[in-house]
Amino acid sequence: MNHSSNSLTSLTLAWLGLLALTGVSLLLGSMLHGQMWLPLLVAGILWLKAWIVIRYFIEADTTHGFIRKVLYGFIGITPLCIALLGFWGDAFARFASLS
Repeated sequence: MNHSSNSLTSLTLAWLGLLALTGVSLLLGSMLHGQMWLPLLVAGILWLKAWIVIRYFIEADTTHGFIRKVLYGFIGITPLCIALLGFWGDAFARFASLS
């Protein structure tokens, strides 16, 4: 198998993984609606999906170190913000508001 075929296979598997994670998140959202720890699950799934996109589609491992750090920092901060909003949404909204 050549490099092009291996690359296509890994991209296909990554795409199928993203589809599976989307399906799992929809299923969990409908089954666990209103549960206290659901924001943590959503944040974890979001982190995993973002990691797959950055690793296989953006190919962050081949970019400059600064760009790689920015990308991995972004996928670390975004799920954290979702979890914080899930638990302390009202207080966080008051803190972040301009008025």
